[in-house]
Amino acid sequence: MTDALAVYYYPGTWDWQRDLRQSLVQKAAYRSLADAGALRELGRCSSFLTCYDAWAVTVDDFAPVKIGQDVSALVRDPDEPERGLTTPDGSGVVYACRVDLLAVDARDEYWVVRHELRSEHWRPMTELLLDEEALAACWAWQQDYIGMEMAGTIHNEIRVDDTRSLPADDTATDAAESVAQHSASGGGRSIPQHVRISALAARPDDRDRIEQRTAGPIRRTRIRRSRAEIAAAGRAIAVEAIEMTRSPAVYPSPGEHCVECEFTKPCQAMFEGADPEALLASGFRRHSAGERNRPRLGQATWGFGRGAAPPNW
Repeated sequence: MTDALAVYYYPGTWDWQRDLRQSLVQKAAYRSLADAGALRELGRCSSFLTCYDAWAVTVDDFAPVKIGQDVSALVRDPDEPERGLTTPDGSGVVYACRVDLLAVDARDEYWVVRHELRSEHWRPMTELLLDEEALAACWAWQQDYIGMEMAGTIHNEIRVDDTRSLPADDTATDAAESVAQHSASGGGRSIPQHVRISALAARPDDRDRIEQRTAGPIRRTRIRRSRAEIAAAGRAIAVEAIEMTRSPAVYPSPGEHCVECEFTKPCQAMFEGADPEALLASGFRRHSAGERNRPRLGQATWGFGRGAAPPNW
């Protein structure tokens, strides 16, 4: 289903005729089910996608910009925002995620869209408001694409198990005000994009934070996210990253292995209440960050892009 939705919202075919675009969606569903060995579900999936198209035209008031986009962002030190976090070996800490769909509306506002397959029940509103993964995606996108501001998140919930309420594909009559790809605010454009003055003027001052529309087994929840809310998500990621990358505390654990342990003397000094630093300084040395084991053939490689160079092995 998610593979078919990626084709459905492909920016390059957004302005195509619905029948032609839908044929590509059905082919994508067939390939995905064939790869998974689940062609027995093809009929059910095909009928559902046909109905999804009929419902989606009533709620799709945006244009796709990117689909299945991998985003990575350098995690910054919460105490020194101008400096990125590093691991004990000096490597940078990077947060990576995949965004199902980046969409833009007629007012040049960008939204992170998440496709969520549900069974029978919708997600509670509190759960949607506190969706850490969606908030983190907004923060990561703004870090990866400097200059862009995310307006919020759109949760595209689909009840795939609710087949009882599937209507015919021609029941949707009230189409939403769609955004064409070829328009100034359409999908498939380069990002970041300059926000038009006319689009800014068209934004109402009394915008609701939460807008929700339901069409059959599809529920579309649009949640506006404040600058502070998105920034807080980045700080939360940084705090968790610090805990994850912190060097673990090592405590003495006497046992039979002590007979062959090379650290027996400093360990005994610790148990006797003495300072083991002198023994460690005289009898041991720290490995430098550059001392790494060379990988075996085929175990590691490097890029061949412009300016790329092999590691210093």
